[in-house]
Formats: sequence, C-alpha cells, structure tokens
Amino acid sequence: MPLNRSPMKHLKNLLFLVVLFCISSVVNAAYLDDWPDDALCGWMQQSSPPEYIIEEVKKRGILCTDGVASINPDASQNGSSDTQSTEGIEIYDIVFDEEILGELIKIAPVESAADFTEFFKEYQLAFLQNQITCGFKLKRVVYENTSKGEIEDWNMAYGSLIINGSEVTLDGSWRMGGLSNDPKYMKDEVNLRLTRDGHIVGKMAYFHLSINNGEAPRKPLFIELKKHQNSKPLNYKIRAAAEYWIDVEDWAGGIMYVFNCKDSAELQKIKSAKEKAVKLYTDALAKEKAELRLLNKIYQPYVLGPNTVFKIDYLDGVFEAKSAPEDSKKLHDDELHKAHINGMINSASLDQSIGLRTLMSIRENDDQLTLVVSAAKDEDKEMDPLKEFARPAIEYCGKLPGFWWDKLSFVVSTTDIEIAKTQKCYFDFFNNRTNSKAKNLYRAILSASPSITSYLESNVDR
Repeated sequence: MPLNRSPMKHLKNLLFLVVLFCISSVVNAAYLDDWPDDALCGWMQQSSPPEYIIEEVKKRGILCTDGVASINPDASQNGSSDTQSTEGIEIYDIVFDEEILGELIKIAPVESAADFTEFFKEYQLAFLQNQITCGFKLKRVVYENTSKGEIEDWNMAYGSLIINGSEVTLDGSWRMGGLSNDPKYMKDEVNLRLTRDGHIVGKMAYFHLSINNGEAPRKPLFIELKKHQNSKPLNYKIRAAAEYWIDVEDWAGGIMYVFNCKDSAELQKIKSAKEKAVKLYTDALAKEKAELRLLNKIYQPYVLGPNTVFKIDYLDGVFEAKSAPEDSKKLHDDELHKAHINGMINSASLDQSIGLRTLMSIRENDDQLTLVVSAAKDEDKEMDPLKEFARPAIEYCGKLPGFWWDKLSFVVSTTDIEIAKTQKCYFDFFNNRTNSKAKNLYRAILSASPSITSYLESNVDR
C-alpha cells in the first residue's frame, strides 16, 4: 500500500534533520572551542584520532609534534582563502514555534550503569550471608609496548569495596581530575555483582584519561566488567586477595586490586579495639595533663631543645648566709659542691624567716640537679622537725636521687617527669601529713632550693 504523506510533512521532516545537523555541528564546534592546542595535539598522537579532532587542528592552523602544538606555516594561506570565501555571506537567526523547538532540543538519554541490570541473569551470582568490606585500588594497564600490558605505578582510583549479598558497591574516589571529582560517578554509577566463582561483573562509570586544570572535561566511559582470563577471582570464603583485569580500549585498560577483606564481625572487632586504644590514649593524655597541672604547683616547665625541663618555681624563698660555709672533705662521686652552711631563709609568701644550719650538697647527672640536705641525728638541731619524717616519706613516695634514711632531696630541675612526680609526692606528704614545724621547714627549703644551690655553686669549690 502506498504511503499517503503530504508534501508539508516531507518538508517538516527534512527541516528537522537539517536543523538537527546544524545544532549538532555547532555543539561539537563549541565543545572544542575551550580546548588548548596541546590537548588537541595529545589526541593527534593516537594511531586513529577522531575526525572532529583532525578538523579542529586544520581549522586552527596548528602543527602537532609529539603532542606539542606549534604554528603551521602552511596554514596561513589556507586561512586567508577561507576568510575570502566567506565574504558576502549573511547569517540570520532561525525562529521555530514552541512545538518544533521542544522536539529539537530533546537530548538523547545519557548512558548509565543501571541499564546493565537485566544482564545479570546471565550469571550465577553469589550470595554472602555476612557483608564483606575490602580495600581496592585501580591502576592503568598500557598495551602500547607489549601485548601482556604494563601496569602503571599509580592509582587511578582507590577506596573501599563492599560486598553485600551479591551486590558490589564502591566507597572511594577517582584521581583523574575533571568530572571524576564528582562523587556520584563512584557512588551512583556503579552497578556490579559478585559471581559464585569470585568474579566481579557489571557496568560502571570509568575515567580513562587524566584531565588537568584548564582542560575541557570529559564524560566518563561506561565499561563492562567481564570474566577476564588474567583475573584472579576473589575466594570470599577465606577472603584472599583478588585481581580483576578490565578491557577498555586497544591501547590501554585497567586492573583492580582487591585486598584486606574483612567481614562485619572482624570489622566490629577492629573497630572496638581501635575505640579502646583511642580511649586508653585519651585517658592517658588526660591523666598526664592532670599530673602536669599538679606539678605546676611547684615546677615551671620550660622547653629546651627536645626536652621539657621542670624547674622549681615555688614561692619566693631566698637564702642569706650568716657565716662563711665550712667545706666537707667527704665527697661522693656525684657530689659537686658540699659544705656546712649557716643562714636564714626569708620568704614573703610564707610570711616567715626560718633558720637553716646543716650539711648540704649538690648532686647532678643528665636527668636532674638535686639539693641534698642532711637529716642525720647528730646534725644541727634546726633540722630536727624533718628527721622523724625522713623514713616515712621515703617509704611513701620512694627514693629520690641522693636520698637516704638520713638525707632529704630537693630536685631543683629535671627532664624526667617521673622524678618530678616523685618530688611532688614529697611536697604533698609534708604538706598534708606532718606537724606544722616539719611542714614549714620543708616548704621553706623547697622554696629556697634554687637560691641555696646558687649559693653553694658560688661559694664552695667542687
């Protein structure tokens, strides 16, 4: 039966095709307008560059050498000829009614990974009772030099691969620039499944070429993952590592490494252990900060090089000598200055002056500088309030450098926080557990310990 079509209908169809062709040409031209010359020349390095790329290179009059653009000396004449050929041509706007315009601006459906769903019925899919989470990294494989392919040593994409039942999802990011920075292409445009024999099949958005700043963005390819002869499928029962080779183009493809797979129970165990470790660290840090705040009652910390030095900064005690020191000839190996001293400790903060006459020495090593005060029973009577508490203090807090049953040590400075804590323990012991005389005498000596140390260093030979 002959078709009964009016001439007007033929004309409308013809007009539609012509206008569609014009719009397509304009769109393609506009798409390449923002491309730099070197980007075009990069495409010209391929064995069969696209025709529209070749035409754009001719149009711009450039010469491509190893992917780098330069001015083509032979293009200027052609360019002038083209310019002359367009003289006298006038361009008019085309006006369409709303119905025809609506038909013309319809865009063909965008390719999506979702359109592969119906093809999963061709595979025997796995079904995992427990969710598995693995790490993945995607690298490019280049076949230009060898048919076996060369794996480039950088990641095109990386992140986590999650298998729930048979569904495979990706939680990561592309590193190809341009549109690949949009997370939707990894979150929404991935439609993958796990087969019973451990292969990953399906369709996904794929960014094959890097886009640098200033280059025109490229839409992703939508590639199909198939069972590949080079692939090493996932043994999901023992969660061994896997490799999935991906065919993309003749010159290059990809390889996805899947590794460190854990089920939900293992991940929860790791999470709990991590949370416990974080809590222990946080608690230890909080405890250390609390201890440092307590140490600040008697010490001022200073950062000197790699170490924190704790120096006595307690009240304002100053030692004033009444007579010259009497040297002691009985020196131990670590004693630097040792003498009988006689004087007064004055402190406005303590609101008192306390007499001090006893044997004192300075001991020093890499960790601390210590003032040692004799509390022996046969020594001066001014020290009697401390003598009965020397042994209980040692039993309660432990020994300090130079400390013995008949000696009291005052750590003037130290880089060892544990020694500083022990000194703080002695301060608390005498401050809270002794009579007022012992308490006042201990606090006075502690307050004046830097002053006494300076006095011994200046007036007593080593």
